[in-house]
Amino acid sequence: MTLLALLHATLTWLGGHVLLLADAGPVLDKPRIRRALGRATGVARIGFGLAVATAAG
Repeated sequence: MTLLALLHATLTWLGGHVLLLADAGPVLDKPRIRRALGRATGVARIGFGLAVATAAG
């Protein structure tokens, strides 16, 4: 029962994201927004890379 509840919650949550992003498609296709998202993604990847490189283990 718990597994079914988690599955339902996950699918509902992901379905909500799909609906929101489908409506946001035209906004996300603008060149200015694409550049900003690309830069943010790059900064996040560099940050994760630095975190992994400096982690003790």
